[in-house]
Amino acid sequence: MTIRESDIQIEACKLFAEAAEAQEEGRLIAAEALYRVAAELGYPLAMNNLAILLEDVMQPSRPDEAVYWLKRAVHGGYEGAAWNLAMRQRQTGRRRWYIHWLRIAASLGSEDAGPALATATTRDDTWWALEGVDPPPFVKGAAAWPA
Repeated sequence: MTIRESDIQIEACKLFAEAAEAQEEGRLIAAEALYRVAAELGYPLAMNNLAILLEDVMQPSRPDEAVYWLKRAVHGGYEGAAWNLAMRQRQTGRRRWYIHWLRIAASLGSEDAGPALATATTRDDTWWALEGVDPPPFVKGAAAWPA
């Protein structure tokens, strides 16, 4: 019996849905396990969600593992993961890497990346500004927010 790639992706999609349901119900260990299997099967959205779970939800946080999964999701063509990597760089004030990941997100089709990239590549001190998004932690005081 030959297993087709489409069958693998269908199974990964089912596992992803189960993982999302487990996460919503607060069953985080189960969610992590299900996301991980779907991610190992090559499902980029599962890779992205696993990364978010590992870094933002689970305690203790596992940021290095989260970055690994985000990069795999980008390699799989998921623009949301590139955006998430860009936002990680924005939060820490790493402009060069912020621009790098925004460019990748834009090349993968992210609609938000283009406008963010235009602001990020300006030469002023507001390269981090995003409409409707609070300034990152390294920006001190409301006066630093562009008008």
